[in-house]
Amino acid sequence: MRVVAMVRRELRLHDNPLWQSANENEIVPLFVLDDFNQLEHGSNLRTLFFFALNELRQQISSLGGHLYCIHSKQQEAFLATVKPDLVLFCEDHEPHSRKRDENLVRLLNRMGIRYEVLRDSTLTPVPEKPFMTFTQFYKRHFLPSLQREGILSYPKPKRFSTPQVPFDEIPLPQVSSEAARKWCINEVEVLRRWRFYAQQHLPAYDRTRNFLTENACSQMSPYIRCGLISLRRLCQDALEINRVFVRELAWHDFYAHLLHHFPETTTQEWQVKWRRFAWRHNENDFERWCEGQVGFPIVDAAMRQLKQEGWIPNRVRMIVASFLTKNLQIDWRWGERYFYHYLVDADLAQNIGNWQWVAGCGADAAPYFRIFNPVLQAQKFDPQGEYIRQFVPELRHVPTEALLFDLTRLRQHAPNYPPPMVDLKASLVEFQTAIKEHLKRGEISR
Repeated sequence: MRVVAMVRRELRLHDNPLWQSANENEIVPLFVLDDFNQLEHGSNLRTLFFFALNELRQQISSLGGHLYCIHSKQQEAFLATVKPDLVLFCEDHEPHSRKRDENLVRLLNRMGIRYEVLRDSTLTPVPEKPFMTFTQFYKRHFLPSLQREGILSYPKPKRFSTPQVPFDEIPLPQVSSEAARKWCINEVEVLRRWRFYAQQHLPAYDRTRNFLTENACSQMSPYIRCGLISLRRLCQDALEINRVFVRELAWHDFYAHLLHHFPETTTQEWQVKWRRFAWRHNENDFERWCEGQVGFPIVDAAMRQLKQEGWIPNRVRMIVASFLTKNLQIDWRWGERYFYHYLVDADLAQNIGNWQWVAGCGADAAPYFRIFNPVLQAQKFDPQGEYIRQFVPELRHVPTEALLFDLTRLRQHAPNYPPPMVDLKASLVEFQTAIKEHLKRGEISR
């Protein structure tokens, strides 16, 4: 049997459902370049993605196969040339990807080609009806699905038998980002790093995950995004070591299922009552936030790390998002798009879900009156100021007491460091007042 296996974000050999029959059948691995994704994604994610795709191509070649690369306009002609008995592809819950797959299914049906849709980007199937809170999703869908289905895994293929296809391929895009360079490692190294983290640090994950130290979190998110490691592998290991990590993986599924059921949330608040809230659109304030010049060290450190490395820990993602939306009252969409451009792990469902959660307008969101106070957060999760000093070099000489507890004294040691953009308490009261009035007007209008 001849099988076309369409590679999207599953750029690995280990535990990949696309290769489940590679040892018995002719497999034609295929990557289809999509112009939309080239324009939508930033250079950091694209650098890692095409590095991983090229690595996969070489691995397939070493096992006797060949990964074909074509443009989306060539898809019908390629399939007509190959004449496959079966086409395999994995589901994707982003709005553009779903439209792409609907078009693909129509094409395959018209050509009389059988197809099978596989699951790889979530641990559990998307429920038919959406869950409105994470707890409901976790208890009534995620855990029961794991118990019912178990965690399947797929063996690494021993060989590929790929027929020669007389077809003009396209070269892979050449994308290079300095920030993404540190993340460009092959599948073997990703697995090695995960094993080390799981053995040495995962047992303490529930106690250390929010601290801004090197091994507090797994740093696997870029490799999850590009499919260099499977969610199944992470979950299977975590079930035996630390179930708090499994719960975090469930958030990944939760946000994917929300985007599936509510695709409009890419541009609109999930909570209808928040729509038409008068967010500020101050470009100067937004630019200071982007550049890490807001005068709160933990915020500035995070935003500078994002530019330098294309990644920041989840704890500071929440801190900087809260500062932008609740202290500066700037539109969450501005922050979401900025993150999506720079993050090497940019995932639409996760980015939208997390930004709306912090802003207070998403599903099961943090209430509007909750704020991540950047001073208190730094004291709690960067108690020695090591994270701040790493990314804000002009503050490296500032004593810890001043760095974390007294912004006035801090500027005495570093007079060129910018003063705080806002008064934290006053700005929070202003935000709370604005959203209360907005919600009250909505109630009256109904």
